[in-house]
Amino acid sequence: MELLTQRLFPSLPFLRSYSPSSLRLDLVAGLTVALMALPQAMAYALIAGLDPKYGLYACIVPAVLGALFGSSAHLVTGCTNAISLVVLSTMGRFQGSGDFMGLIFLLALLVGVIQIVFGLARMGNLINFVSHSVLIGFTAGAGVLIAVNQLKNLFGVSIPQTHHFWEVILHTVEKLPDTHWPTLGLGLFTIAVVLGVQKISAKLPGPLIAMVVSGGAVYALGLGEHGVRAVGEIPQSLPPVQLPLMEMGAIRQLAPGALAIAILGVVEALSISKAIATQTKQKIDGNQEFIGQGLSNLGAAFFSGYPGSGSFTKSAVNFRAGARTPMAAAYSGGFILLMLLVFAPWARYIPIASLAGILLIVAYNMVDKDHLKLAFQATRTDQRVLVFTFLATLFLELEFAVFVGVFISILLFVRKVSTPEVEHLIPRRSHLKVRAVRPGEATCPQVSIFQVKGGFFFGAVSSIEEALEQANEGKHTQIFVLRMKSVPMIDATGIMLLESLLEHHRGYGGVMYL
Repeated sequence: MELLTQRLFPSLPFLRSYSPSSLRLDLVAGLTVALMALPQAMAYALIAGLDPKYGLYACIVPAVLGALFGSSAHLVTGCTNAISLVVLSTMGRFQGSGDFMGLIFLLALLVGVIQIVFGLARMGNLINFVSHSVLIGFTAGAGVLIAVNQLKNLFGVSIPQTHHFWEVILHTVEKLPDTHWPTLGLGLFTIAVVLGVQKISAKLPGPLIAMVVSGGAVYALGLGEHGVRAVGEIPQSLPPVQLPLMEMGAIRQLAPGALAIAILGVVEALSISKAIATQTKQKIDGNQEFIGQGLSNLGAAFFSGYPGSGSFTKSAVNFRAGARTPMAAAYSGGFILLMLLVFAPWARYIPIASLAGILLIVAYNMVDKDHLKLAFQATRTDQRVLVFTFLATLFLELEFAVFVGVFISILLFVRKVSTPEVEHLIPRRSHLKVRAVRPGEATCPQVSIFQVKGGFFFGAVSSIEEALEQANEGKHTQIFVLRMKSVPMIDATGIMLLESLLEHHRGYGGVMYL
C-alpha cells in the first residue's frame, strides 16, 4: 500500500519531511522562476501563434501538476520554445477554423493521454534509445526557425503566411524597405537591455526588466498610436476552465503531431531532470515522468493552456535558486497566477517587438555550441543523427522531423548491434592461448577458431554467417571452434544458425565445438 501511494503521489516523501527552511527556500526559488518565466511564457505563446495569455495559462496549472506527479525535485513544467514551434506546425492546417482554441486544447489532451498510457505501460526506458543528438539537432534547428519567424515582428512588417523558412527569409528581405523604425528600435532596445542585465548579474530577470521598460515607453510616449503593435488585453482572472473540441476527424489529424509532442516532451523533461540529478544524486523515474508530464498536459487541456514540457531554463533557475522540493515548481505556478491577477491590465502596453527581441536571444541560446562540438567529435553515428535531425527540422513538418530523428537514432543503433565483431583467431606457439590473425598471415589448415562479440539474435545472424564465410574462404577444416564467451544473448534464429553450421561441418566429416 505504501509503495502504491508513493507511485500515485511521488511528492509525498518530500512533503512528509517538509521543514520551515525548505518552505522558505522553495518560495524564493518559485518567485525567482516566476519572474523569469513571465516574459518567456508570453513570448513562447507567440511562437505557437497564440495570444500571449495562453502562454501564461500554460505555466500555472501544468506547473503544479508536473511538480506533484513527476519524479524530479527541480523540474519546472510549462510551455517551451521547441514544443511551441511544433504546436505551430501541427496547427497550421487549422488556421482560420471556427473553434481553433478548442482544437489546441484537444491537442493538449491527446498529448497528455499518450504520455500517461506510455507511463502506465512502463515504456519510460524506451526514451533511452533516443540519442541525445536528436534533441541537440532538433533544438538547434528549432532555434533557427524561431529566429527566422520573429524577424517580421522585430522589423514591424507583415509577410504572407508560409511554413517554409527560406520563403519567410525572402519575404522579410522584400519587406525591409517597409521597416517600422519605432518597432525595430524597441526590439533592439530590448535585446540590449537583456544582454546588459545579464552582464551585470545572471540572477537578475533581464527579460522581465526589458519588458517592463519597453512597455513603460509605449505607455508614456503613446507609441501604440504610432503603429507599434502591443500584446493587448489580458483578462485579470483565473485561467478559464475549457473543454477540448472532441471531433473524431480532428483527433485523426492531430494524432501524429500529438505523438511527436508527447515523445519530444518527455525526452526534454528527462534530459533536463537527469542533467540536474547528476549534481543532486536524485534517481529519476522515466515512467513516472511520463505520467507527470501527461497530467500536466491534461491540466493544460482543461485550464486554457497548450502542450508543454519541462523547461531547461526554468528548471536550471529553480535549481540554482536553491529549491529543495517539487513544491518550488508548484509555487512558481502560484506566483504567475498572482502576477496575472495583479498586473494583467498593464500587459496591454508590452510591445510585440520586445517579445520578438527576447525570442531572438532565446533562439541564439538554443544552438548549444558545446554539445554540437561534442557530438561531432564523438562518433559518426552522433554526427549523422544530429545532421539529419537538424536538416529535417528545417525542411520538413516539425512533427515528422521529430520522428525522423528518433527513427534514424534507433536505426543506427540497431545497425550497430546487428553487426557484431567476428574475430578469426589462431593459437600462440609458446602459450596455450589464442590471438587474432594478422592480415596476410597463414592459418592452420586443420583448425579454424572464431570468436563472436555481440548478440547472436535474428538481426545479427546474416552478418555473422557472412563474416564466417568470408574469413573461412571456403576451407573445410577438420575442426571448427566457435568461441561464444562474448555473446550476451542468443535467440531461436541464432540457434538455427548454429544448427546449420553443425550440419555443414558434419557434412564433410568435420566437427564443431562451442
